[in-house]
Amino acid sequence: MNYSFLFKHWGTTLLLGPLASQIINRLFILNPHQLVSLFEFYPISLLFSLILSTPTYIIYGLVYYQLGIHQVKTRDSKVILIMASTLGVILTTVILNGSMSEDIALSYSVSTIIAGLSFKLKLT
Repeated sequence: MNYSFLFKHWGTTLLLGPLASQIINRLFILNPHQLVSLFEFYPISLLFSLILSTPTYIIYGLVYYQLGIHQVKTRDSKVILIMASTLGVILTTVILNGSMSEDIALSYSVSTIIAGLSFKLKLT
């Protein structure tokens, strides 16, 4: 099995998530003084993202493995994997239920969809 898609998808989602969050906040929050600078926020965000996304990507890896075993079509597999990672993001933010849960769920969901569509999937 070729797990490069899994790691590319995960890594790109982790890198894009904080950027998407900042972009969404800048577009929809009217008071720019409420925003934390991306340079201050990014390293901490990456660390927490890595820790919080680990359970989702363990499950994602198991789904990836099963799709390969059952020889599901590549296009269908990619859709299933993107949906699994998006659902994992949403479930994680629901469990945490913080004040920024909706913003985080939106930014990481957009990031995981973009990342998933950006790479070629090879299950074999």
